[in-house]
Amino acid sequence: MKPYCYLNRKIVPLAKAHVGLYDIGLLRGFGIYEALMTYNRKPFMLGAHLARFRNSAKSLSLKIPATNAEIESAMHKLVERSIPKGKEAIFRVILTGGTAVDSIEYNRKRPTFYILVEEFHLFPKKYYTDGCSLTVFEEQRSFPESKTTNYIQAVLLQEERKKAGAIEILYISEGKVLEAATSNFFIVKNGRLITAKERVLPGVTRKVAIEVSRPYFKIEEREVTVAEMYKADEAFITSSFKEIVPIVKIGDRKIGDGKVGEVTKRVMKLFHEFTAKQ
Repeated sequence: MKPYCYLNRKIVPLAKAHVGLYDIGLLRGFGIYEALMTYNRKPFMLGAHLARFRNSAKSLSLKIPATNAEIESAMHKLVERSIPKGKEAIFRVILTGGTAVDSIEYNRKRPTFYILVEEFHLFPKKYYTDGCSLTVFEEQRSFPESKTTNYIQAVLLQEERKKAGAIEILYISEGKVLEAATSNFFIVKNGRLITAKERVLPGVTRKVAIEVSRPYFKIEEREVTVAEMYKADEAFITSSFKEIVPIVKIGDRKIGDGKVGEVTKRVMKLFHEFTAKQ
């Protein structure tokens, strides 16, 4: 199928879409980003994703030039035009300040806004049955509660991550465990789900995982120390494209017995039951 995208309120062929060389998103890295996928070909938790997108826009004084209804309509059109029947999609939603003014300012009335769509491809089954590992890096993101386009550190660490055979990079700061480069992070201790509350991106999959688990497990949103992370019984990450992935090793240290734990398995099952109803 021919790929399309949404650019400044129009559906256009991807090959004909372009962003100006003087866009401040390129010149100064000034922009925000949102990512989500479909279940049953419908954007998953779209309201929550757009609420976060608008919060990110507000933090950078950006204005989104489309209503939620217009964005949802565009996403449905993109799926129909670009994604084969029976397949799921992922969306990447980007907003920048538009053409730069004097190279460092921007016109708030003329942002650049576009949506990319791609076919979703499942991660290998073994990631979920056998678990994965993380590398660790000392990092506190700027504007941590906003999803900006600044992934510089994450990009630089990809070669190291791959050499380690890890699925993600876990950020820690001042002895506290924060989040992974593109995921939220949980530990499990004595049947409790524990995850950082502040200085992290409020993930939508994280939110769903908490909501579906709350009737069965105690949830603690608080600071998590590096020391207690290594003493955890289990660990897992959550993200829109990865869903819920068990973590059995961090750095060179096993988590728990080094196998996917029963609590994590239950959370994964609850999440899949929730998405099946969408």
